[in-house]
Amino acid sequence: MKPLAPTKRPPHPPETARFTWNLPQILRIVALALFASVCWCYVTGRTDEATWSIPLEYGMMGADGDAGEALSRIKAASEGEYLPALVKNITRVGAPYYGNWSDYPVVEEWQFFLPGMLAKWIGVFAAANVAVMMAQVLACLCFYFTARLLDCKWWWAMAGGVAFGFAQFALARSIHHLTVTNYWYVPICILIAGWVARNQLGESRGGRYAWVLGASFFIGMQNPYYTNMFLQLTLLGAFYQYFRNGWKPVMQAGGIVAASAAGFIVMSLDTLIYHLQHGSNPGAIVREYRWLELSALKFVDLLIPPPDHSLLGGIGQAYYKMVAFPGEVGPSCYLGLAGIAALVWLAVVSVRRLVTTPGRNLPLETWQLLWILAYSTVGGLNCLGGVFGVTVFRSSTRYCIFILPIVLLFALRRLSQKRLDTETGVTLAGVCALLALWDQTPPVPAPALTEAMARVVDSDRQFTAQMEARLPKRAMVFQVPIMEFPETPSTIPAYDHFRPYLHSTDLRFSFGGVKGRPWHEWQKDVGKSQSLGEVIHSVESYGFAAIYVNGAGFQDKGAGIKSGFKQLGYSEMIESKRGDLFCVLIHPSITPTLPAGPVK
Repeated sequence: MKPLAPTKRPPHPPETARFTWNLPQILRIVALALFASVCWCYVTGRTDEATWSIPLEYGMMGADGDAGEALSRIKAASEGEYLPALVKNITRVGAPYYGNWSDYPVVEEWQFFLPGMLAKWIGVFAAANVAVMMAQVLACLCFYFTARLLDCKWWWAMAGGVAFGFAQFALARSIHHLTVTNYWYVPICILIAGWVARNQLGESRGGRYAWVLGASFFIGMQNPYYTNMFLQLTLLGAFYQYFRNGWKPVMQAGGIVAASAAGFIVMSLDTLIYHLQHGSNPGAIVREYRWLELSALKFVDLLIPPPDHSLLGGIGQAYYKMVAFPGEVGPSCYLGLAGIAALVWLAVVSVRRLVTTPGRNLPLETWQLLWILAYSTVGGLNCLGGVFGVTVFRSSTRYCIFILPIVLLFALRRLSQKRLDTETGVTLAGVCALLALWDQTPPVPAPALTEAMARVVDSDRQFTAQMEARLPKRAMVFQVPIMEFPETPSTIPAYDHFRPYLHSTDLRFSFGGVKGRPWHEWQKDVGKSQSLGEVIHSVESYGFAAIYVNGAGFQDKGAGIKSGFKQLGYSEMIESKRGDLFCVLIHPSITPTLPAGPVK
C-alpha cells in the first residue's frame, strides 16, 4: 500500500465560490450565530432574565462537582485577582494567607478572565452561562469557516457547524469543564494539520504560513489536551512529507510546534515565576496511571447515545448500567447520527479502496482517525507513555472531539461535489441541521429542576449575606470538613467549599490554597486535634472569626458537631435556609499567632 499522496482540490461547481469576506458571507455568519444563540437558550432553558441568573451547573452532584472551581476563577477575575500570565495570589481564599493559584499551570486563563470582566456587570453565574453559550456559538462559526476554506458549499458548512457546535461533548461538559467545552477552534487544528500533510502551507514567508504560525501561537494558549493532539497530527503529516519533499515541510512543521510552544510558555509565565520564587510543587497535581485507563477513549462510546436521548435513550441506559468504567464524563463521546453516518462513509470509502483498487491511497482523514484511536483508546499509546511515567494527559477520552470534525468535514466535502441546485441543497442541509439538533441535545430542563437549582443558589446567597452582616469586614472563616485544593475526593464535591466565596464580597475563607505547600499543612494538623474544643482554640489563635460547616460532609449531616458547639458555649450560629450549611461565630484572638507562612 502506497503512502498518502497530496490530493487535489475538487473543481468548484458553478454555484460554489472560494471563501471571501463579502456581504452574503457576513450575513450567513451573523444568521448562523443568531440561530445558534437562540437554539442554545432554548435547549438550556435560559429564556428569561431570571433563569440567566441561575448557573447551568452549581457543583451539587455527579460530574458537575467541578463547576465550583470554574465559577471561583470567574469570581476571582471579576475582583481583579485573576489576570492572564500574571501571578495569581487570591486574597480571599486560602486564609490566613492566600490562594496560590499560580502554583500549577492553567494555560487557558483568558477563558476565565473574559467572563470575569463580564461578571462585573451581570454577575458570576450569568457570565458563566454566557461563556458556555459563546463557546458553542464559536464552535458553529469556526466549523463553518473551516468548511468554507475547504471549499464546502455554504449550506453544508452551516449544517456541519450546527452539528459540531451542539455536539453532545459540549452539553456534557458545560461549566464544570469550561476549558474543555471551549473546543471551538479544533476545526482550525484539523485544517492546519491537513495543509501540512498535503504540503499546502506555501512559502515560509508571509501568506498562508504566517497566518498558520499566528493560529498555532493562539492554539498553544488554549487547552493543552487540544494543543497536544494538534501537534501530533501536524507532525504526523510532516513525517509523511519528509519522505516525499525533504526537510522543508518538516521545518515548517517545526515552526508550528515552536509557535504553539511559545503560546504555552507565555500563558504559563505566572507558574514559572511562582516556582522560581517558592520552588516546584509536585504535590499540587497528582496523576496516577490507573486514571489513564479509567478515562481513556473507548470506540463504542462514540456510537452510544446518552441515556436521556428522546428516542434512543434506552440503548444508553442499558449500556451505562452494564459498563464497568463509564469514563471521565459518561455520555460525552456520542458522535450523533450525523457523525456516525460520516464515520461509516469514511470507513466504506477506505475499505473499498483497499479491496477494489489495491495500492490506492487511503483518505487523509482515515490516517488521522487511526492515529487518534491508536493514541487515545484504552491500552493505547497514551497508556504506553503512562507506563514510563508520562501521565500528564490522563483523560484521552477528550480526543473524541477531534474525531467529529474530521469525519464531518470528510462527508461535507464530498456532499459539496454533488450537483444540486441551491434550493434543494439548502433544504437538505436544513433538515440535517434540525436532525442533528434533535439528536444531539437533551430534553429542555423541566421548570422544576431549574427552580430547585434556584432554591439552592438563593439559600447560599442569603446565608452568605447573613454571615457578612454578622462578621467584621475581611473576617476569616475556617471551613469544615477540612479539604485540600485542587482535585481532592471527599464526601462532598471537591470544590463545594467555594459556595460562600461565590456570593461574598469581603469575607476570607480557609479553603482554596493549592495543596503541597507547607504553609497549608496547618489545616491537617488542626484536623488531627483530639477534641472540638482544641480545634476551636487553634483557629481562634490564628485569628479566625467563624467556623463554617457543610453538613453533607458528615454522616449525621453535622448534627453532632452542632451540638458540640452549643455544649462548649458557642451558641451564636447562622444556618442556611436549606439547613445544609451553618456558621458558628467564635472569638478570634486580638493578637493572632499565624502558622508558618510562605517566604516573602
